[in-house]
Amino acid sequence: MAVIFFAAIHDKPFMGNLMSFDDLDLNLLRVFDVMMRERSVTRTAYELGRTQSAISHSLSRLRHLFGDKLFTRDGGVMRPTPRAVELLPDISAGLATIRASIDRHQTFDPATTRRNFRVGLTDYHAMIIIPRLLREFSRQAPGATLNIIPANGLDIPSSVHLRQIDCALTGAVIKDDPGLLKIELGQDRLFCAAWSGSQIASSAMSLETYLSASHLQVSADGVSSGLADAALKELGLRRNVVATISNYLALPWILRGTELVAHCGDGILQILDEASEVMLLPPPLPIPNVSAWLLLHPQMATDPGTIWLKEVLSNIYSESQIKKREIVSEREQRE
Repeated sequence: MAVIFFAAIHDKPFMGNLMSFDDLDLNLLRVFDVMMRERSVTRTAYELGRTQSAISHSLSRLRHLFGDKLFTRDGGVMRPTPRAVELLPDISAGLATIRASIDRHQTFDPATTRRNFRVGLTDYHAMIIIPRLLREFSRQAPGATLNIIPANGLDIPSSVHLRQIDCALTGAVIKDDPGLLKIELGQDRLFCAAWSGSQIASSAMSLETYLSASHLQVSADGVSSGLADAALKELGLRRNVVATISNYLALPWILRGTELVAHCGDGILQILDEASEVMLLPPPLPIPNVSAWLLLHPQMATDPGTIWLKEVLSNIYSESQIKKREIVSEREQRE
């Protein structure tokens, strides 16, 4: 049983003289780096294998060193100050350089590591990836910890930049950013999803039926437009979006008993069964595929543990693509 202790951190204004560089302890920078990721004294202490009082003492020294509060308590979260956010890129880069120099002469052994890995996943990818990812961690890295972080929002790049997560798997359109390493793992084809008992699902969907239907848009940010809308706009057409939801997990229950139409990637075929009562139908117009992007911080690209994690995720996604193609082929043969 894990016993959680909570350490108080006083948010008094900084008073006193700044420390000099000669007083710097490299471990202080490690505390800062992990705290920026975890936003918690408890979790920072756990990851670094230290007591919470030791972390609190290190934070006090960091505040003295930089002449700033660095972190302020907001409920149960330690929020970084603007000065802390400003410091992060340089401190992370310096630690990454030191870590890379050491790692070049060491090997990462997943079988013995006790590292805590933080992976950002959209709910769509989580449904497909998590069961296999947990099995791989159990098989390859039984001593490691896996934290799945929701990656549905617009702050995914920021979470990678701030090293709050080791990597993220998303289907969102991510702008090119020199501070992000983007790896395309594959693509999913968009299908129309409807309740299997609906009139809409009883036959192939025509463009007329599609345009006259009421549509449900799955959108993390609540925006009622997507790839389908862009494709329709090129044809001078538009669909009737009546509602948006923030994730795919509730989709089967929302569609059930309605004539609503939604869009989802064909990767979801791997988890749908008859009990879901969801029917996937090819859309009546060409819609671009959705790319699956793995996002990494460039400074972590040479980290052996991150390389291992990237390979595990890439292999799992490749296997899911093969399984998806087999399911699609079986469906086409039946039809």
